[in-house]
Amino acid sequence: MTILITCGDPNGIGLEVCIKALLQLSSSPAYIADPDIKLVVHPKVLHAYAQALQFPLSYTSWGFRLCGKSYELLPCTHEHTLEFGKATESSGALALEALSRAADELLCRRADAVCTMPVSKYALYRAGASFSGQTEFFAERCGVASPLMILTTSSAQLQAECIPVRVGLATIHIPLKSVAQALTPQLILERLRIFSTALQQDFAITTPRIAVLGLNPHAGEHGALGTEEQECIEPALRAAREQGIQAEGIFPADGFFAYGAYRCFDGILAMYHDQGLIPLKLLAGGSGVNITAGLPIVRTSPDHGTAFSIAGQGIADARSTVEAILLAQAVALNRVHYHRNAAHAAHP
Repeated sequence: MTILITCGDPNGIGLEVCIKALLQLSSSPAYIADPDIKLVVHPKVLHAYAQALQFPLSYTSWGFRLCGKSYELLPCTHEHTLEFGKATESSGALALEALSRAADELLCRRADAVCTMPVSKYALYRAGASFSGQTEFFAERCGVASPLMILTTSSAQLQAECIPVRVGLATIHIPLKSVAQALTPQLILERLRIFSTALQQDFAITTPRIAVLGLNPHAGEHGALGTEEQECIEPALRAAREQGIQAEGIFPADGFFAYGAYRCFDGILAMYHDQGLIPLKLLAGGSGVNITAGLPIVRTSPDHGTAFSIAGQGIADARSTVEAILLAQAVALNRVHYHRNAAHAAHP
């Protein structure tokens, strides 16, 4: 199995948490198998970053070694000079090239999954990017109109007593004032379809249960506080149930998380970004992982940004990156088993 790791914005903490994660995983029994890791970055940028943070890297003609373990490089061509903490056109250009190289490898089936380090949207825009985030980038490259962003509290390697929390987003990177207009029964139904399929093929849950949150306070209070629940969400729920999707709700978001109802479901569909991700990140405690569902490729990422304010200081927490790499591996393996079982069922 080959897992790519993109460098993200080189002026942020992406390469720091990547190297720290590889150090932790090199001695971890959590790997299902020992995957081939390829880091997508310019070799000189990696060398400068490792020197700046005093990481014990040694270099080979095809990659690098870290505490006795070898890793390959998928080299980028854009030479960037590190400026920790700054969103520059140059840092955006390298981040963009790394994403493009990774997409090429995945779509040509030369890699099984990608774990993307954080990028600066502002730096990407300065470098000429037209997309609003890495989720949208991979959706465009894969020809998928409506991907689903899912964040989970942990990888598939949880202990039995821990309950993963998985939050999907009906709308992603749009202004809050645009959310109500963007919600339609068709959109919510499509999100529920993708979510249900992802829970089955990516997380190996045979019959997933999905909770659906309301948009308005108190889930609209029967129309007194908003009508989106009655006009958009409820019709989508009825249609989903008719199609065999176990979708339940509509739940007021505050009480749903405050009183622990989230523990009863395999997935939770939130209506907008912060509604779902604020409680998810609080529950994750620094180890949350993002996965883009609905794509023909496997893509995960840590749940944090570039953290420019601490870049270059060597104090970034790599727990989320460790989990993101583990989840990329687990999902890739789950998909192989899922499609193999589906093929066997179709042609016993």
